[in-house]
Amino acid sequence: MPNPSDMTAAIAGIFDRSAATYERTGAEFFAPMGRELVRLAAPRPGERVLDVGCGRGHCLFPAAEAVGPDGVVVGVDLAPSMVAATAEEARRRGLDRVTVREGDAAAPPVDPGSFDLLLGGFVIFFLPDPASGVRAWARALRPGGRLTLSTFQRQDPGYEQMLKAINAFVPGEGGREPRRPTQQFRTEEPLTEVLSENGFVEIVHRVARFETRFADADHLWEWNLSHGGRGLVERVPEDRAGEVRAAAAEAAEAMRNADGDLVLRTEARYTTAVRP
Repeated sequence: MPNPSDMTAAIAGIFDRSAATYERTGAEFFAPMGRELVRLAAPRPGERVLDVGCGRGHCLFPAAEAVGPDGVVVGVDLAPSMVAATAEEARRRGLDRVTVREGDAAAPPVDPGSFDLLLGGFVIFFLPDPASGVRAWARALRPGGRLTLSTFQRQDPGYEQMLKAINAFVPGEGGREPRRPTQQFRTEEPLTEVLSENGFVEIVHRVARFETRFADADHLWEWNLSHGGRGLVERVPEDRAGEVRAAAAEAAEAMRNADGDLVLRTEARYTTAVRP
């Protein structure tokens, strides 16, 4: 089993290589989920917000709009290319109140008690030690500060079949289900436990459903390479690239809708909590 520093470096590398196309393939996936997270988090004008694992800003920018010119929003991400691209986007939008810095979501480089609200969009399952990360998040918040997270409750069975088809080409994996960090918090109980045991109260879970449409299998493949899904593809030997892509396209037919599009249906869980 890789040690935590190796796991962190591997995740940073995957997202660094994904940064140029992350949420830029013509299919909105993370953006609407980020907007819903911020809606539920309800940042107030003038508040200080920390976004851990900010990526290309799907939570960061809606939060900046909510806090207004008197607020402060800080984004932290492991991947240097993500940080550079998101910081440039903040400059392009003229958002002086937004700062984006390189750092680990598990140990954000911020002063204790310096934020009113912490956002974590689809990040907790990537932490090598979620309990330690949650304690760091509690330290970053002032007393009474709020936390809002998103995790995956359920993903489309057709997409899961596509990932299984890709995994069949990974040496040593065969036809087994791919090991995916996102499965760690598929149910409420482990998330409630890690939050309640590491500094948070008033824990509430809500579920929202989303659909993402793809024109064809090529579009879906390119999207899968634009986020953490590329980590599985990169484990396939290069000399089998054509085979794995054909197998993935065949499996993805299970996602075909009556109108001809491939449709990815996702259930996201949103969890809110308070630091006492």
